[in-house]
Amino acid sequence: MRKGVKQGCFVLIILLMILPFVQQHFNWPRMHGLKGAISKPVMPVLSFQALYHGTYQDSLNTYLENHIGYRPDLVRLHNQLQYSLFDTVNAMGVVRGKDGYLYEMNYIKALYGIDFIGEEKIKADVERTAVVDEWLRRHNKGLLVVLAPGKASFFPEYIPERLKPDTVKESNYAHYHALLKAWGVSVIGCNEWFLSMKDTSRFALYPKCGIHWSYYGLGLVFDSVFRSMERITGRDFVDFSMQNISSTKKLRSPDRDLWEGMNIMVRPDDYAMTYPEYHFENLVKQNMPRVITVADSYYWQWFGGSYALRGFSTNSFWYYNAQIYAPDGSPPLDRKSVDLMTEISHTDIILLLQTDANMNRFGFGFIDELYQAIIEEGDGGLEKAAEIQKIIEGIRSNKEYMQMVRLYGK
Repeated sequence: MRKGVKQGCFVLIILLMILPFVQQHFNWPRMHGLKGAISKPVMPVLSFQALYHGTYQDSLNTYLENHIGYRPDLVRLHNQLQYSLFDTVNAMGVVRGKDGYLYEMNYIKALYGIDFIGEEKIKADVERTAVVDEWLRRHNKGLLVVLAPGKASFFPEYIPERLKPDTVKESNYAHYHALLKAWGVSVIGCNEWFLSMKDTSRFALYPKCGIHWSYYGLGLVFDSVFRSMERITGRDFVDFSMQNISSTKKLRSPDRDLWEGMNIMVRPDDYAMTYPEYHFENLVKQNMPRVITVADSYYWQWFGGSYALRGFSTNSFWYYNAQIYAPDGSPPLDRKSVDLMTEISHTDIILLLQTDANMNRFGFGFIDELYQAIIEEGDGGLEKAAEIQKIIEGIRSNKEYMQMVRLYGK
């Protein structure tokens, strides 16, 4: 009897040692990969130098640890225990709020002004934006700035008390929004708008366990985007509406992006989200604008769902002004590989969209680059500089604008 128990334990130990090898090499049973920004180490190259300095051993150890069988489920089990027992989230920047609401730390910093970059920097950014806007107008083009909402700004009541500062500072969002309006730049400020609908909206504007706006909220914003673009261009080109709105707890991406990135085993409790059908009617093809969108991840729902193809003419997504995505799904281009002024010449409207967590890097460098390109373009650099100066002087001579700038800039 005792011998049989020992043999059984021995066999069990051998199986436990063999199973990870079987799963690693034969992918059985099949594992779902981990979500989020996961970097997989590659097998290191064996060399005398690497052996001598010990880098090969370290790299090999890291590689084997990341490729062991059952690793995804082992990571999920570890993260689940940390989350359930110690209230710890093993996902970079993710914060567990009250009642299971999830946030990213950058949005909390933006709400409380912890990332405030200063009035002078904001004034300089907005002045350059106003100059670019005026230059585009003179060339029969337009600029539309969309300040997307932030989840922490929308749900401040669920932020953990330990993260609430004693003193709330001024926010980048409030300053940029006020000054852009003061300088006459076309801007849609979504934080105030979403908050005004918070208690009356029939449908959720934000998910509990995601960081981006809901598909319903996205539809509201882009209806406003279309109306603003029609006003800027003076051309009617589409009637947009949301129809057949359905509600389900089977959440689509990105309504579940934060809890997916946590890589845990048990799905957190979330409320149902709504998914409308976007309708584009009375399209006037020749009036549809050519659009460059410079944006952060808040634009992916619109662009990735091919809605940009249905509402705009030629269009491209300049992701953080670093990579350029075309709607045909081709590999992205490096932003530095294209000539900025050539792209602008084939465009009707620049759509600049970013959430409040990214307001500390307004425009992602795009406005600065275009401002500089306008001055330096071709052989007429001096003439361009003079034109820019005239634009600035013209704006500054507007007493109403300057009065508002002084008011909002305080």
